[in-house]
Amino acid sequence: MKGRLGAVLLALPVVTGGVLLGSGRTAADAASSYTFWEGVNGSDVVVDYDGEECPVIVRNETLTFYIDDLPTTQAEAEQSTSRVTASYELYNPTERDLTLTLYFPVGFKPNYLSAPPQNVRYSVTAEGADGAASSPELTPRYTYYERNYFGMTFELDGELPRSERNEETFFRPDTLVTKYTYTVTAPSDGKEAYTFTFGYDANPAKTQVFSAESGASGISNGWGEIYRRIDAGSTQELVFYVIGKQLGDEAVRAGVYSASGASAELLSEADDPVKETMTFETLVQEMYAKADALMGVGDFYHDFYNATVAMLSSDGIDLKLTSCLNAAAVLENLMLWYEYELSVPAQGSVTNTVTAPLLPDLPSQTNRKWRYGYLLSSGQRWADVEEVVINIQTPYYLDSSSLQFTRREGGYTYSKDGLPMGELSFAFTRTEVTTYDPAPYDDETPTRTTALIILGVAVGVAVIAVVIVFCARARRKKEERAEEERLSRGKTEEGKIDLDPFPDMDKKEGSDGEEKKDGPDGQA
Repeated sequence: MKGRLGAVLLALPVVTGGVLLGSGRTAADAASSYTFWEGVNGSDVVVDYDGEECPVIVRNETLTFYIDDLPTTQAEAEQSTSRVTASYELYNPTERDLTLTLYFPVGFKPNYLSAPPQNVRYSVTAEGADGAASSPELTPRYTYYERNYFGMTFELDGELPRSERNEETFFRPDTLVTKYTYTVTAPSDGKEAYTFTFGYDANPAKTQVFSAESGASGISNGWGEIYRRIDAGSTQELVFYVIGKQLGDEAVRAGVYSASGASAELLSEADDPVKETMTFETLVQEMYAKADALMGVGDFYHDFYNATVAMLSSDGIDLKLTSCLNAAAVLENLMLWYEYELSVPAQGSVTNTVTAPLLPDLPSQTNRKWRYGYLLSSGQRWADVEEVVINIQTPYYLDSSSLQFTRREGGYTYSKDGLPMGELSFAFTRTEVTTYDPAPYDDETPTRTTALIILGVAVGVAVIAVVIVFCARARRKKEERAEEERLSRGKTEEGKIDLDPFPDMDKKEGSDGEEKKDGPDGQA
């Protein structure tokens, strides 16, 4: 009897380095090349077992990083031979054979490479207990995964390639789409460029509006606008898509403006657009034809359709700011996976080995450190990970690491019973470092340390809150006392007459020397 097990073998790319500091890129030099480039790192094994706990045990996981070079330029990065090999001894304790469907994510194209690394730089092998080895057939798959400017998080649920079409959202195959095409000529004098504004009655729950090219967009008080730049004196064809409930002519206002925003001057209203009605499926097919010409990797329409729906259904910052819907927008955030199958016999073992390129962040001229990252926590989805061994083979020098490595001939090593807490990150330099500081993940009591840090922060926040409340109450009481004193001035109490000790302080002299009173009767 055979059971089917859905699993994921990840070398998940995690954009690190400068991207967490903002854009992650610095100004171009004289040769118009960046002084910092984002690399792609990897991830450990993740298992998805139909919502249940996976029975497969990892008896040994050995990661070997071969850092043969530390590239400083795009050309060197493209020729780099650095790589990571992850070997997993998988044991199936059940009495039934298990067939694993595995997804090995290649990731995004690093921004310093002209194209994604070729699949010849990736390899997957499976070796049984009898020593017989095989190389599973790799099938390329694609998913949408936004590369934003505020770091990246990966959640397994919903991120894997889907075998079924995504029809669970607003964007269904038969959803109505109207394509608006405007032919616009901008004024030829006065400015370098002008703004074409497509304005419409906004009801995002029923109608979604996009531009075929990148621009800027926003919605305020039930009115939406998409802005497109048009150069002075030029004639351009501008395309917009209205998806869902269609807009009447009175709900759309388009024209050429002096700029964008509420204060912009309307220079000319747009001529009536050419309208074309289609289904959402037809629109995606048109986009796919362009994407296929750019990619040239064979049929991937199913994944492209799901990626388009995922992009439009996401809360991605790029989509919110630009409202751009075209093939390039989807491809920019398209994540490549390789899918394959692996069988583990009942109460038997299989060693699965994966090799992938290791592409670091290219450092700046002033900070010569090559940083790498590898996610380990994803291994928690196995039934158990009994032993982890990490080897780094390199002629270079370890500058810092999240785990406590031991130096040996030809590199560094680390081992632990069970899965280490936290993720693996390390940095190398070309010059020897006498000491390096490991991060707290490898401490014997990382949970206690983390808890104390969180507790300290919480106590600090609580103290600040109490001080703010106390000061606010003290100020309010002071103001109340001052108000009571002001209102009680001039009043008499039984057996007492209050006299103002400074009778002239509240008087204002007019031009005629008489008292000038406040209030409507005494206004000058």
